[in-house]
Amino acid sequence: MTRSARSLFAATALSASLVLAGCVTREDIRGIQTDLYSIQKGIETRIGSVEGQTQNVQTSQADLSQSISTLTGQITALQTELADYQTRMAQLSTRLDDLETSLTSRMDTQIELLSGSKFVEKPLPSTAFNLANTDFARGKYAESIKGFEAYLKQFPKSSGAAEARLKIGDAHVKMKNVEDGIDSFDALLRDFPKDKLAPTALLRKGDALSSLGRKPQAKETFVKLMKDWPYSPEAKTAQDRVRALGN
Repeated sequence: MTRSARSLFAATALSASLVLAGCVTREDIRGIQTDLYSIQKGIETRIGSVEGQTQNVQTSQADLSQSISTLTGQITALQTELADYQTRMAQLSTRLDDLETSLTSRMDTQIELLSGSKFVEKPLPSTAFNLANTDFARGKYAESIKGFEAYLKQFPKSSGAAEARLKIGDAHVKMKNVEDGIDSFDALLRDFPKDKLAPTALLRKGDALSSLGRKPQAKETFVKLMKDWPYSPEAKTAQDRVRALGN
């Protein structure tokens, strides 16, 4: 039995009881029944409207969820393409550095032949960087610092200059020369403030300051990282560091 049928049945039973009791006339009962029916229809209409709205909301939520899922997939694909593009650009920059040095070397050779003066041949930027980086990977931090410093002296504007600064800072920290490491991170941030390694340098600097017990300065560095590079992976780590320092 439906809700409407139950209501009408109850109304009929009530009407019959009232007639038997002699309290009201049949016309009164018909009026009551009509009113009850109208109320019942109104309730059913409102219930149907609410159910329809609920279905619309659920459909909208499903569509929104699907749109968000699609957008997330597109963002992930774009991030992958961007990372691939950055890798290719870095490789191209390295090749351009080598080409520039090679051309300079050839010009020096021609001048040497014409003038009789002797020029010292420079290594390619990639060769100088890789030699220092190999020392770093093997734990020969003092040697790697010398190699990276020589690289920066010869090729201060090369594509690997920012990374060389970062590696020098890391090498100093690993050798417990934390203050020197902080100075190197600061040099990277000063000379290459917009470089992709800048947030990494800020995070390393904050960790170095924290290891020295300079927590206010460390917290200030982490906050700067979150402000200047809010969408970088390092920003999330910096947020965790700030919470830890706050506790």
